[in-house]
This record gives sequence, C-alpha cells and structure tokens, in this order.
Amino acid sequence: MKPTESGLRRAFDVHTQTLPNGLKVLLVENPSIPAVSLSASVLTGARYEPESKAGLAIMVSRLLDEGTENRTSLEIAEAIESVGGAIEADGSFERIVVSAGVLTKDIDLGLELLSDLLMRPLFPQEFVDKEKERTLAEITSAQDRPQVIAGWAFNELVYQDHPLHRPSHGYPETVERLTREDLLQFHKRYFVPNNVILSIVGDFSVTELLPKIEKVLGTWKAKAVEFPTYAPPVRQTHKRVKFITMPAQQLNIYLGHLGIARTSPDFYALQVLDTILGGGAGFTARIPQRLRDELGLAYTTFASITMTAGMDPGRFVAFIGTSPENMKLATEGLVNEIRRIIEEAVTAEELQDAKDYLTGSFVFAFESSPQIARFLVHAQVYGLGFDYIEKYPEYIRAVTVEDISRVAKMYLDSENYTLVVVGPVAEDGSLTHGTG
Repeated sequence: MKPTESGLRRAFDVHTQTLPNGLKVLLVENPSIPAVSLSASVLTGARYEPESKAGLAIMVSRLLDEGTENRTSLEIAEAIESVGGAIEADGSFERIVVSAGVLTKDIDLGLELLSDLLMRPLFPQEFVDKEKERTLAEITSAQDRPQVIAGWAFNELVYQDHPLHRPSHGYPETVERLTREDLLQFHKRYFVPNNVILSIVGDFSVTELLPKIEKVLGTWKAKAVEFPTYAPPVRQTHKRVKFITMPAQQLNIYLGHLGIARTSPDFYALQVLDTILGGGAGFTARIPQRLRDELGLAYTTFASITMTAGMDPGRFVAFIGTSPENMKLATEGLVNEIRRIIEEAVTAEELQDAKDYLTGSFVFAFESSPQIARFLVHAQVYGLGFDYIEKYPEYIRAVTVEDISRVAKMYLDSENYTLVVVGPVAEDGSLTHGTG
C-alpha cells in the first residue's frame, strides 16, 4: 500500500498492558494482511556484560534458538518452517530481540515458540563450541577490513573506559573464555518478564490475543534485576590521533567525537543538521557534495551525530575513504565543513530541503508490521509516545536556522576531535613506501 500524507499523520492505536509479572505488552491490530509479527525485546545487551566476558550478550542471542527444554534446534526449525513462518534472535548493545512472523491462524505456535526461546533455552555445549568458532572466525575476517578496524579504533579512543569502547562481538581472548555457564547465568539474570517488552502487530483481535499471551507468558516468574552502572562517557577536550598500517588501496578516515543520547532535547535539530552536513540516502549534503562531487576525493563519505544515539551518547563521526595522496586534503575538507556549519548559518533553502527530505522519507519506516513492532519498543524505551508518527513531522518543521547554529556550536567541535586513519600509512602519519 502506497503511503499517503494522511497515513503519515495517523497515530497507531496501541493497546498497552502490563501483566502481573511485569511483562509489558504493546498490541496494534493491523488486519491489512493475514499475518502477525511478534517481537520480544529483552532490555539487556553488550552494555551489561563484564569487560572480561565481552561478546557474551551477542552469543546468548545467537544461541537462543539452538535448543530449549522442550525442543531441539531441529524441532524449532521444523515447527516454524512447517507453517511457512520465521523466527530469529538478534542482539545489540542495548537489547536482545526474539522475533517471529506467522500467519494469523498460526499465532498460537508463534507465541509458544517465542516463549520457549525466551524462558527455556539450554545453550547446548556443542552449539556453544560452534558459536565460539564462528565468532572467532568473524573477528579474524573483520580484522582484514580497514574500515572495520578504523571504526573499532575510533570507538576505543572516543569512549575510553565506557562499555561502548569495545566491539559488541568481543575480543578473541574474551570469546575464547566464554563458557556455557556464563550464558546460563546471563540468561538467568536478565531474561525475566519485568525486563521484557512484547510488541505484536497484525491481523488479530486484542480481546482474543491477550488471554493467549497471559496463558503462555503469565507463568514466567518476575525477579528483581540489578544492572551494572557506569560513569557516563565524557567528551574529549583535546585531540586524539591514531594511524594504523594496513595493506589497502585507499585510506579509511574517521574523524569525530562523543555524540548525544537519543533522549537529547536537541535530537531533531541535530537530525536536520546531519542531513545538511552529512546527508542521507539520495540527499546531497555539504560533505558529499564538496569532497566527493566537487573535489573528487572519495566514493564514500558521510557524517552523522544522531545515527548512533541510544541510551548512552552515540558518536559524531565524519568518514571518508580516499586515495593515500589525498589524506591531508580529505582530512582538512572534513574539518573545514564541520567548522563552517559551526561558524556560518545554513541557508533557508538548505534548511527547507533537509526538512522536506526527512518528513518525506519518514513514512517508509512504518510500511510493514515488523517495522511497526520494532518502532513500538523504540517508542517505549525512549519515551517518544505512540503519537510519534504524528509529532515527528512537527518536530522537524519547527527547526529554525538559529536552532542549527545553536546545536552546531554546542555539539560539534572542529578542534578537539579523534582522528583515526587506516591503510597504507605509517604510525607517524607519513605514507608508507610505494603509495601516492
């Protein structure tokens, strides 16, 4: 169904309920397709694992469907595939999500499998061993990719001792140490109903579905959850620079510093700034236009401060991949554009183009039931309100030229930044022999 302006303005009719055991339930009836999307978000992730066990949360998420007290991994796969459905688990820094998609007639099976993965995973030893091998192989493979190495090094410098400094998959030495018991303990600690948001969108009746949810998940015992606490990351007050030598045709350059949390009151003004400075898909912004189109320095270049905003501050990052001989020109180009948006007001035309782009593309985030199910959790976690789909265009349209100047000065820094360069470059920043 093609999105319309009227569709963009309509808020979802969300039925919210908290079960006696603390499980939050968010339901949206969407009878347009005879299918149902179920998504259970456990409010934990790599953010809460100990440094010595980095990679634990992601491994837990990947092994949830590899066997439970009731079913082997093969039986889980056969059960969902026999009805043409799908079930998967995924982990990130903040959440572990178990999601399923089934036809309306198979909703009982979808709920049953979802609850099984959440409540009763076994983490069989053979699968733990296989997953460790797979993760170590992925890390080894990633270490051959200059852009990944640059991103990792950038995070280490920007976040210092905060958990966000490390890759969510962990390090080879921490993955090697993970045990089945570690996985079971992590599950026991965080997988409790009062730490879960269940969002379901699709062709069902709320009055018929709620009793089914209560029957399957209502017996899950609540338990107090103690989350480790960390000092918030601090924005740097001096320059941090690192050059990493790797055999490559081009240099991968990351430049930036600490960003903002998703709850920042300036998120929307910064999203407009992002669009003007670094662009979005199909939007020609200042950095791509100047460095890629006019100077021919890059195929890929972008900048953003809002993209990684979460419970913790994300990162402001400007990236460019460029030829070694263009390192100085490319780095100066990024810094100059950041300085320009801090010191000079954007034009009214730039502002309007960015607003039109953001409000026009926003609707495409709500085309499918799985997208809506994910949004409901996002809205719940960050306190956006379920009328966000109506409010978002208003937030964006309210941004002024003065707002852009104010947030640029407050949140961007063209002097005290982290610079990471990976490729045919020596540790002192000089180009290695034979390049350029």
